[in-house]
Amino acid sequence: MPYASPQTVKWEYRVQRLGFACFVAITLAAAFGLLGDRARVVASTATIYLLLLLIFRIAGRRTLAETSSFDLVLLLIIGETTQNAMVGQDNSVGSAAIAILSLVSLDMAITYLKKAFPSFDRLLEGNPVLLINEGKVQHAALEANGLDDEDLQEAARLSHGLEEVKEVRQATLERDGKISIVPWRERNE
Repeated sequence: MPYASPQTVKWEYRVQRLGFACFVAITLAAAFGLLGDRARVVASTATIYLLLLLIFRIAGRRTLAETSSFDLVLLLIIGETTQNAMVGQDNSVGSAAIAILSLVSLDMAITYLKKAFPSFDRLLEGNPVLLINEGKVQHAALEANGLDDEDLQEAARLSHGLEEVKEVRQATLERDGKISIVPWRERNE
C-alpha cells in the first residue's frame, strides 16, 4: 500500500487550514448578520454543540464507545431535536449550510485548541484509566466508570481471545471509551 508523500501531506494540511479559515469567515459573517438573518442559526448551533459536548463529557466515555440499539435510537432523537433547535422553522439550504459550517468550524477550532493546550485536551477528553494493574483489578476505577468484570472479560475475549481476566496483565479504559488489554507474556511457561 503506497503512503502519502511528504509533499502531499503538506498540501493537504494547507488545504485544511485554508478550508478552516473559510469556514470561520463564513460563520462569522453569518453571526454578524452579513448573510441575512442567520446570526440566530450560528448562536443556536454553537450553543447546542457546546451543550452536547458537556452532556457527553458528563455521561462518561463508555457512552459513545459501546453503542447499543437503545443508544442508536437515543442519538437519532438527539439529532432530530438538535436540528430543530439549531435552525428552527427556517428549513432553507442557506440555514442548513450555515449550521453545518458552524459545527465544522467549532469542531476544528476545538481540535486546534486541544493540540495547542494539553490541559484543555485533558479537560475535554480526560485521561486513560487503569482498570487492571499487574493482574490486579482496580474495582474503584471500574465502579467510577460504570464498568464491571463482564466488561473486562468481554474486552479480553474480543481483543486477545483470552478466556479469563487473570490472563490480563493490564487493562486501560482509553480516552475514546475503549478498553485496551495487555496480556501476560507466556506467564505459564
